[in-house]
Amino acid sequence: MYKENLFELIRKEEVIIWAGAGMSLYAGYPSAKRLAEILIENLTSKEKERIDINIPLPELAEEFYRLKGNNKNSLLQILNETFQKKAESTDTHDRLAIIPHFSTIITTNYDSLFEDSYGQKAQKIYKTTQIPYINNKKTQIFKIHGDLSEPESIILTKSDYNKFFKDNEDNGTFWSVIRERLATKAVLFLGYNLEDPNVSVIFDRITDSLGENRKECFLVAPKLPQHKANNLIKKGIHYIDSTAEEIISELLLNLKEHIISDIERGKTSADTFRHFLANIDLLPDLKADNDSYKVTSLKGTKAGIHGTANFTFKNEKDFIKELNDFTHGKKFGTLEIPGDKLLNAEFWYGGVKFPDSEGILKLEFKSVPTLETKIDVRFDDGFDYQNTPIKLYGSPNLIEIHLEIENADIVVKVDLETMPEIKVNMNYKHKEVCKNVKTEIELFTLLMKLAEGRMFTVFPENGNAISKAFPKSTELLEHATFFYYYFTNLKKIENHYNVRFSNIHINSINDETLKTVEYIVAVFEEVYLDLDWDDELIMTLVDDYSDEVIEQFENVNKVSTPFVAHNKVEEIMELHGEKINLGYKKVEFMDTYVTNIEAIKKREDNVVRMKSRSKKMHLSYTKDLNEENIKSRP
Repeated sequence: MYKENLFELIRKEEVIIWAGAGMSLYAGYPSAKRLAEILIENLTSKEKERIDINIPLPELAEEFYRLKGNNKNSLLQILNETFQKKAESTDTHDRLAIIPHFSTIITTNYDSLFEDSYGQKAQKIYKTTQIPYINNKKTQIFKIHGDLSEPESIILTKSDYNKFFKDNEDNGTFWSVIRERLATKAVLFLGYNLEDPNVSVIFDRITDSLGENRKECFLVAPKLPQHKANNLIKKGIHYIDSTAEEIISELLLNLKEHIISDIERGKTSADTFRHFLANIDLLPDLKADNDSYKVTSLKGTKAGIHGTANFTFKNEKDFIKELNDFTHGKKFGTLEIPGDKLLNAEFWYGGVKFPDSEGILKLEFKSVPTLETKIDVRFDDGFDYQNTPIKLYGSPNLIEIHLEIENADIVVKVDLETMPEIKVNMNYKHKEVCKNVKTEIELFTLLMKLAEGRMFTVFPENGNAISKAFPKSTELLEHATFFYYYFTNLKKIENHYNVRFSNIHINSINDETLKTVEYIVAVFEEVYLDLDWDDELIMTLVDDYSDEVIEQFENVNKVSTPFVAHNKVEEIMELHGEKINLGYKKVEFMDTYVTNIEAIKKREDNVVRMKSRSKKMHLSYTKDLNEENIKSRP
């Protein structure tokens, strides 16, 4: 229970660390008891007779100092030799330095493990003159027993303690900062036995001054006897049975499990979130949402970062087969799984957990290719398709080559389950939008040649050229020929009318649009357009029409001449978002005759009805209504 509470407070950045000698034991540095033994080992036989070797370390150090003629050099030399040697390991401190949730570390240790592991992320403070220069963007390491780089700062002897705790202005400033941290944060004691006099005197002095303002305290130590645990309870300290190494390892796992939910729920600051992920080689994408954040993705900042996912899916036969085919290498590429197929999901990346699977619209899995490169394809007639990206996927069952070109996906499958016979087939899928005409012509030229079974040679970026021909495909050839013809005509229209077709939806191309394209091309190539026409052309004459008019209509019936009509308004057609001005339409009704000529001659009817004997009419266009010579069909 205490551990869970501690981790919760740390994740909210409400804990400081107070570290003692026990935290440095794994690195090869001595405990307080062992340091006392080292001091005794440096005494002569006669000096040992004059000292009580069982007294606490501060008193022992005081006696050592006196025996050496009140000269502190011997003590400092021993400390330097003991604590400036190379650490046997820094693993625990390195793991702790990954965690930016601690803004303050207080330590009584003389070694430099914290500074070395934190590097530029921390600031070392051991005297009052450093207080005004505290950088709140860094973790502050308060070395309350001093630092070996400045001998005057070292606190070890009883006199050092007494001198330091005298009420003077300098020391009061230093300790006021420590008291402020203790008053506003919970304290995690690592590497301490609070029965040690040199620790108890410091802790008691500060906590007495804080009184009831003190926050919660936690002490981590392995296998304390029950009576010692009870003493901690009396002092209001929560005991956690663990080593410093174990608790920091567990804390890291806990932070990784909750860090995303903490930032999204406002428990952790954005800076701490980013720094923590940066320390474990992850880069997040954060999206601000009012007063909170949403994590949209995580990316690794170096190679070798792995993720895991645990899923529970609905037991649907077809879906499970598709999933099995993908996971067993019988299908490559991308597998999309709708969210309604998912019962439960758990995602981890780089050890960091995404908090939940609620609201997932879909899952998308992508195969990892065994090879990515580019190729040039050259056919026996000289046609080149160059700089084509490909991805090669492979399993014991199947080899797939994916040509990832701009406007389509082409997949070549080599079935290995049919060995010794090898089956090769090609699948083609056009993307939704055709970006431009040029690339479409190139694509469908390529597909026509492949479907015709033409021999081609593949030139990879690295490696030897390979010559091959695919089996003929009538279905693919018909499909490619249709679209090749369509886009080559579009290119003609682009060139003639100085327009550009782009972002054409492939599904908008059909037989009807093809008729429109052919119609426009026929117009500017000045070819007559033959159309079936079996209707009547009706004209109303004035009541007193002349004999000359009757004679004209009789001549129409004798020679079956065309009847010509001109449209006085320019005709504009729209094609794939572009407006094409065809010009003024000219209509020629072929082989015309008057069906009611006798009634016209007898003046029994003033409505002339005309039809075509060949049931045809011809269309053409002109840019000028006054143009006299309209070209005829060849």
